[in-house]
Amino acid sequence: MIVATAGHVDHGKTSLVRALTGVDTDRLPEEKKRGLTIDLGFAYLPVTGAATIGFVDVPGHERFVHNMLSGVSGIDCALLVVAADDGPMPQTREHLAILDLLGLARGTVALSKIDRVSAARVDAVKAMITELLAPTGLAGAPLIPVSTVSGAGIGALKAQLETAARALQPRSREGNFRLAVDRAFHIAGAGLVVTGTVVSGEIRVGDSVRALLAGQTARVRAIHAQNAAAPEGVAGQRCALNLAGLDGKATIVRGEWIVAGPVPPAVRKLDARLRLLAEEAQPLKNWTPVHVHLGAADVMGRVAVLEGGSIAPGATGLVQLLLERPVGAVHGDAFILRDQSSRRTLAGGRVIDLFPPPRGRARPERLAALAAQTRDDSAAALEALLAGAPIGVDLARFALNRNLAPAAAEALAARVPMRRAGDWGYTPAHWDALRTAALDALAAWHRRRPDSVGPPESRLLEGSGMRLPSEVLAVLAEALVREGAIVREGAGLRLAGHRLQLSDADDALWRKASALLAQGGLRPPSVAELAAQLGQEARKLDAALSRLERHGLLVRVSKTRFFLPVALRRLEELAEAEARASGAITAAAFRDRSGIGRNLAIEVLEYFDRIKFTRRKGDAHVLLAETRGRESHPGGAPGLQIQ
Repeated sequence: MIVATAGHVDHGKTSLVRALTGVDTDRLPEEKKRGLTIDLGFAYLPVTGAATIGFVDVPGHERFVHNMLSGVSGIDCALLVVAADDGPMPQTREHLAILDLLGLARGTVALSKIDRVSAARVDAVKAMITELLAPTGLAGAPLIPVSTVSGAGIGALKAQLETAARALQPRSREGNFRLAVDRAFHIAGAGLVVTGTVVSGEIRVGDSVRALLAGQTARVRAIHAQNAAAPEGVAGQRCALNLAGLDGKATIVRGEWIVAGPVPPAVRKLDARLRLLAEEAQPLKNWTPVHVHLGAADVMGRVAVLEGGSIAPGATGLVQLLLERPVGAVHGDAFILRDQSSRRTLAGGRVIDLFPPPRGRARPERLAALAAQTRDDSAAALEALLAGAPIGVDLARFALNRNLAPAAAEALAARVPMRRAGDWGYTPAHWDALRTAALDALAAWHRRRPDSVGPPESRLLEGSGMRLPSEVLAVLAEALVREGAIVREGAGLRLAGHRLQLSDADDALWRKASALLAQGGLRPPSVAELAAQLGQEARKLDAALSRLERHGLLVRVSKTRFFLPVALRRLEELAEAEARASGAITAAAFRDRSGIGRNLAIEVLEYFDRIKFTRRKGDAHVLLAETRGRESHPGGAPGLQIQ
């Protein structure tokens, strides 16, 4: 169990932790000199029959609230300390507000310094605290009077914390590993050590991790969990990780995340729901500059209010946070907003979505999608999203946003009724609507262009007003082909009942030329070679083949060579395979993989660059991830019946 102290400066938080654990958490010379906690301090209390309690002693001075905030992410319980002589003070109230905004509902109140006051004063301050806690998640929390001078109440407080630790259910280890870094330092002979709270997942000695913001990978050399050497660290523990491989490569500071597995990238824009403190005198207006505290990070940003232009004191609303620098986050992460000067706490909330659209952040359909995603249960959220998404839900992004491990993401997708198309999901009704839209779009194409075989796969829904990812278009087209509703013909798709009308001369030429091109396989004859085989003049044959290309039956790759779409698709697959194996495609490697010869390999690669399937980079070509070859040249048998 991780316990964070909270309370006003000089109310005895550090002394109380020392009385409970024997550890002085004032670790910095400046703290010793000034007699107050400036940065985070840590101490541990072993518990019989339960996991060790870890204490995070946070600063109480208002100038160091930003340090306090870096220590309260991922805590299980609060220890609110109120001095009996002072009673609740400004930082008592602000710390309590922060804990409430973070949604913390477990805690204990220590009424400290009772040796300085009368019994009547103790009773009076108890009443003040009870009233203060009443509207918060800590209402009804145990309240124990203590004195670190006389020792009164220390045993009772320790017993209460130990009881809470035994009753606390272990956190789930589900999700990818994430540790919010609040300290990083070097130890002679060991190297880099980072400390923080494990927010999700688990990690073991020897595992590979990465620093999310720095973009560097490392290996876990050793782990200390809850102040003891351990083979693993798990969610809910304070851990120190000794990392190998990062020294000198990256600067690791507070606010960094050490992660493993498919954790989403750091972002500068995220959608969230927040609550403005009721004590605020003014509504939170659109575009207000704020400090955003998330994990252990403190980042400047602005608040775009998505509903109504402002949020009234005590009210909640949907917002988009636009940050000056990237942060690590996932759905459900809690955050706190403080004003531009970092003098007071304004609001708090939870992250909803890390992948807002580039435009239309406040459109009704976007707000509906955010409302669907506020559900804590991932299956319920996905079902609600699917119901409101006629163009589908990106399942990969959904899993990233929710920090779902791969196995959990697959299990979720299998549990929720849907039609899958690659990484996209659709309700059965929405998929049927897409099918109808595709058939209607093809019929409209045939009416507009009766002399064309049909559109390429990438334009299957042209005119429908719908835009879908290429992988979805591929699955949709393949499903319609299997049903017999449409036919692949050359480089296009057509309705099963549509027949391309060619002139008698072009029809006869197509039958002969397509057979010879098919015989050539991946190395079809050039125009000159084809003309010789057909006994025709090369110039006239080129013009005739160009007409067939306009009909969608052939693809011109260079001035001297035409390909059947099915052969070109095979070359695209070989180029993809080479790119996956080597990272880039050289003419020599492509020649060897395809067996088509160096000159033709160069011609084909130059064609791939022109259609933006690849991009030239030095002497090689790299695959453009957003382009799939099938969009331009779907494979299909060349033996076509033209009537």
